[in-house]
Amino acid sequence: MNPMQIAINARFLTQKMSGVQRYAHELLRAINDLVDNKDPAVAGLSFRLLAPAHPGVSDPAFANLPLQTFGRGSGHFWEQLYLPGALKRGELLFCPGNTAPLRSLQNRQVVVTVHSLSFRYFPEAYSLLFRLVYRAQMPLIMRQARVITVSESEKKAILNYYPRAGGHLGVVHNGGFGKRFEKVIAQPPPPRDPNAVLYVGAINRLKNPQRIIDAMALLLEKHPLHLTIAGGGGQSFRKNPFRIPDSMKNRVTFTGQIEDTQELIRLYQSAGIMVFPSFYEASPLPPIEAMACGCPVVAGDIPALRERCGEAAVFCQPGEVSSIAGALDKILSQPALARELSQKGLERAERFTWEACARQTLAIIREAGEKR
Repeated sequence: MNPMQIAINARFLTQKMSGVQRYAHELLRAINDLVDNKDPAVAGLSFRLLAPAHPGVSDPAFANLPLQTFGRGSGHFWEQLYLPGALKRGELLFCPGNTAPLRSLQNRQVVVTVHSLSFRYFPEAYSLLFRLVYRAQMPLIMRQARVITVSESEKKAILNYYPRAGGHLGVVHNGGFGKRFEKVIAQPPPPRDPNAVLYVGAINRLKNPQRIIDAMALLLEKHPLHLTIAGGGGQSFRKNPFRIPDSMKNRVTFTGQIEDTQELIRLYQSAGIMVFPSFYEASPLPPIEAMACGCPVVAGDIPALRERCGEAAVFCQPGEVSSIAGALDKILSQPALARELSQKGLERAERFTWEACARQTLAIIREAGEKR
């Protein structure tokens, strides 16, 4: 019996690392490991990666997933113009990054991971071109593709806009850190500073970093806090930067985007609290990463973070500076609570692995191919 041929849209290899790209890298590493171990989850499946012939494409660490580069340009242009023509007869296409070539949606079976519809919920956070591309593609993807999303809360939100997608919309949760970092996390950690507060993630208004600064300013008379903000800033924040109160001027460190995962692990291990008061998330990586490193978490009280963090976090109202400050103070003032959250977080993180994500994703892909 011939194996099921699966082509993977790997245009993410040309993009800077953010949540969607991290998902694609970690998922494919986990699939690569399953192939390496001859796991039953990949029995009868054959893979290849398709990516733009672009200087930004680096050699991925997926030895069992051969890479083919071709075409000109990158991004949506390459995806729409060149990718469909490279697909073989009978080959299923998996797109891990929200979008897919429209021509392929009509001619073959396609599986797409749609991480979120945030362009609909918060249009002001995105460029007009971005919104137009996504608004054109998403109805077709929801109608023609087998869709994976990353949380039950995001599935519910998607069905509010595309109720007919329910019959072919599945949920697969993201992991945290990949297995290759288990030894790094297990090494003796640096000393944890209870007054060190850490934020990890994109710097934009949906993530709410300004209110973190404002909340910490309220606590300085009680706690000698320092904030580290690890993440890249969007265009809106470059035009309208942070307002940092005088009391916080020497207490905020901006690291920029951290590409070195071992460095990121050390930040989580040395921080007293990781604060993540987002207005919107689908299935964020930083809270689970922090928990895997034993770092207590303050999270915004929104459905996806409740689903992701369970009872292993202290929740706050993201729109209220006083609520964020109160959640931070609760942990800072109660060392026993901090230790309890650390232990609960370690247990919670074990539930979210990239291996599990890969197995569940492959099961959906296999089912889609067999129904063709």
